[in-house]
Amino acid sequence: MIHILRTITALTVICAIGDASATEGQLKPQITGFHSNERITHLAPGGANAAREVEVSVALFDGAGRAVALPGVPFTVEAYDGNSLNGAPMVGRATTVSNGLGQGRVRLPLGTCRGTGIAGPVRVHRTSNRPEYWDITYVPSAQIRVTAAGRFETASFVHVCREVYRGTRP
Repeated sequence: MIHILRTITALTVICAIGDASATEGQLKPQITGFHSNERITHLAPGGANAAREVEVSVALFDGAGRAVALPGVPFTVEAYDGNSLNGAPMVGRATTVSNGLGQGRVRLPLGTCRGTGIAGPVRVHRTSNRPEYWDITYVPSAQIRVTAAGRFETASFVHVCREVYRGTRP
């Protein structure tokens, strides 16, 4: 009952500020950033890497691409091992609510890799003072999807399934 009341209140506020910012139909969620603290960024080729958890930042924008400062709008953030629109398996889900700036941040736990797009293991070389070698199994076409106000936006990342350290020699 409280959740329904919050949703109705949020929609009423959206309509009330329609002239100044955005109407309900114009609101668009966007992923403004995602970050993993797992120290495996770009270990697997193809983009930002995450294995067990990723922190996702989201925000509301209007039809013209301007930020909308609207608090209390619920965001649902999901991770898929593939294209979410083509029935890829969901591997993580979390929710958050927008703050006074129309923004939110959530820690999205990632489950075990699933689906048909798993690559590897592939031997990769990480450049450093002491070169390191890893065998990586990953999903190169994973997706983060944010939904709010009946609309969604997606961003790609690389879901690392397994990383095995091989040392400083191949």
